Amino acid sequence: MTALRIAFFLPALADFLLAGLTLMRMAGVGDDSIVPRLQFAGVAFAWGIMLLFALARPAERAWVLLPTALAVAGVSVAICIGYFAGVVGMVSAIMAVTWALVIFAFGYLGLRYAHAVASGDVYGE
Repeated sequence: MTALRIAFFLPALADFLLAGLTLMRMAGVGDDSIVPRLQFAGVAFAWGIMLLFALARPAERAWVLLPTALAVAGVSVAICIGYFAGVVGMVSAIMAVTWALVIFAFGYLGLRYAHAVASGDVYGE
């Protein structure tokens, strides 16, 4: 059960960090990028809240991990593209890929546990 809970908590933490960093980097920005930045921060924050709600009953809400994996992959790919375009630093790209791999690993372990609970192989909550 621990891997399943971590599979919800790590992406929630990453979402809150992304939202906070996005809002902090907006200080003093006055161009047309304000709206997409606010949208990104809002979606990241809302997704983090959704993951925390799913954390209350992780075995029943394990389906949330699949779209989360897609979102994590999308953000990681965008950061890597930003690195190759020269607008994102190497440390940020490495951290994004590392976070994505850790989130995918715990998501996989959590989904395996949720499947075992659903099939009756493991006693659930």
